[in-house]
Amino acid sequence: MKICIFGAAGRTGIEVIHYARGHGFEVVAFVHSAGANKTFPMDVAVKKGDVLDYASVLEAMRGSDAVISVLGHGKGSDPFMQTKGMGHIAKAMGETGIKRLLSLTGTGVRVNGDTPSILDRVLNYIVGMVDPERINDGVEHIKVLRESNLDWTVVRVLKLGKSSREINKYKLTAGGPAELLTSRKKAAKVLVDLVSNKEYVGRLPIISG
Repeated sequence: MKICIFGAAGRTGIEVIHYARGHGFEVVAFVHSAGANKTFPMDVAVKKGDVLDYASVLEAMRGSDAVISVLGHGKGSDPFMQTKGMGHIAKAMGETGIKRLLSLTGTGVRVNGDTPSILDRVLNYIVGMVDPERINDGVEHIKVLRESNLDWTVVRVLKLGKSSREINKYKLTAGGPAELLTSRKKAAKVLVDLVSNKEYVGRLPIISG
């Protein structure tokens, strides 16, 4: 199976690539900068482009069987980069016949039935005050997916961090509460594991402690 990964050059994207290759998946890494592949395995196909450019998105995913998006905001990025990018990804998936999509976003994106912890509420309140565009973009990109015909799953985390430990177990819940700090290795494992798991299609599970 071949997976096309958007946001591949980011800290989480790199973990997704390594986990996917380590578990037998063929990988296409979509990157914005030509020099972003220094930490990729040698056998990863690298496609340079801009997720806001539909033609490059379409070209990158041709021949893939699934898509993982770990797009994130960077300095100077479009406030609705995730939403606009997802619009291009969803359209290209429709054109190429790819159905399975995994996306990663924060727990500031709420749905009915969520049970966030007090700390979750506080941290996301602060994010909403300091960087409201990040939460708004996460909300809007899910609207794009809901309006598509894709087999999508959006995995939510409270906060991402670094860990060198190997991840053997994780817990997914429908509405939380989320664990305080999720390692990027764990997020990568969840996203790749769910590629072939249809249990969470059309749902937004939370990585819980």
